[in-house]
Amino acid sequence: MLVFIDESGHPHMHDANTRPVVVALCIAEQDVRRVSSQIHGLKQQLLPNPDIELKARSLLNRRTFRRIPEKRDFVEAFFDLCSNLPLTVFSVVMHRPTDEVSDDEAWLPDQFRYLLQCAHYLADPSGDHVTVLFDGDGSQYGGLPRRFDSFLFRSEEGRSLTAIADSPYYVDSRITVGIQIADMFAGVVRIHEEQGLSQEPTTGDDFHSAVRRYYRTVAELSVDFVTDRGRLAGMYRMPERAHYPPEQVREGE
Repeated sequence: MLVFIDESGHPHMHDANTRPVVVALCIAEQDVRRVSSQIHGLKQQLLPNPDIELKARSLLNRRTFRRIPEKRDFVEAFFDLCSNLPLTVFSVVMHRPTDEVSDDEAWLPDQFRYLLQCAHYLADPSGDHVTVLFDGDGSQYGGLPRRFDSFLFRSEEGRSLTAIADSPYYVDSRITVGIQIADMFAGVVRIHEEQGLSQEPTTGDDFHSAVRRYYRTVAELSVDFVTDRGRLAGMYRMPERAHYPPEQVREGE
């Protein structure tokens, strides 16, 4: 199984986004080619430039919905298509930190630990193995490769996640459809959370109505788990304190 991980916003105290989100998009290896082909076909059918990289920042905004009908129509068709593809989604919604987050290379941030647990419990019953793919070169968070290695091989929790393969791969989102889908899903979840769209809808706001529909599509592709450690929600809202290693939380108390 391939797991594509991407963010919308970044958990930093000076980031513009108040509810950064990280998403893990899971696709069985035998289905990856079909999923990529379906997305490429939709681009060719509806976009003037089928080589465009799908980015929530450029496609999921009011300007697109008001002024660029071909992109609006594509976004509608994209989420409709995704609802019928063999995808499983996990997301972690975070609070923007109010303090500096640890740069300790031995500490894998909780949002990634949580997503790895979900991926493990999805793959393990069938004996599948998980290969994790990130957008970029791994320099995020002060060096994700070292943090993943430390978690997987030096912590009891990491060693228990036997379905997770060795260190993740780092890929170019421009040519990796799984990352592009994850980016779109993360963008929808972030907008939904920041705008409080789980509350009663505001009539007459077509953009927010669309985001609600897209969010439901993403949520319906998610699953929860009941484990010996408790319940793992597929769509998880992480408390701010989880940004910080335990010793940092204790120091702040």
